[in-house]
Amino acid sequence: MTLSVDLAPSTGARAVPARCRICSGQLSRSFALCYCCDTLVGQLQMPLVPVVAMVEYRLGDPLHHRLRGYKDAPVAEVRDRYRDELVTMATRWLHHHHRQLGRRFGSDWDAVATVPSSRRPGRAPADVIVTRVPVLGALHRPLLIRGRGCTDHLRADRLGFELAPGVDHRRLRTLRVLLVDDSVVTGARAQSAAASLRLGGAQVVGVLALGRAVRPEGGGTPAGSRW
Repeated sequence: MTLSVDLAPSTGARAVPARCRICSGQLSRSFALCYCCDTLVGQLQMPLVPVVAMVEYRLGDPLHHRLRGYKDAPVAEVRDRYRDELVTMATRWLHHHHRQLGRRFGSDWDAVATVPSSRRPGRAPADVIVTRVPVLGALHRPLLIRGRGCTDHLRADRLGFELAPGVDHRRLRTLRVLLVDDSVVTGARAQSAAASLRLGGAQVVGVLALGRAVRPEGGGTPAGSRW
């Protein structure tokens, strides 16, 4: 399984970063942030949390079909098969990269939350995967629900998500939270969810995504970014 970001620490100084320091998307100019992350900082008016994706995908490829199909396939057996394949992928990836992930985020975590859907009612779609991955499911906490703000492609909002009813605010302030999403494109929804948790007092160590969309012609830049 290939990594979409370099989790290893840098071995030498570089005058111009090759990748965005938040999402690790490739940079075409001498900036520290890609266009998407720079835009989200302005919308949220706060620093972003680092993002790591297990693998990169392109629209229409097999991973894209799995990430869409585990939620949207019309046949239950197909949804279950895609879900099981994603669970296996995530379990294997974390087995090999758990320690590196902690170093990338600067901390381990003691709670795992998922990014709710901005359109679907009820539980976050990623819950059906996270709860089946042992290293994630054991720490899973239902911390967020959809909020009154609007989030969309390259549109972040501090009010896009809010703390779930019954969340203990005093306990939340003691948690280091890993936020998990099935897919990131621009990062707007994931960073909005992270902002809601941080404003509630939690320390969000980072966002872990199963997949990250990249531009069709290659190069590793998230779809929707300026290149």
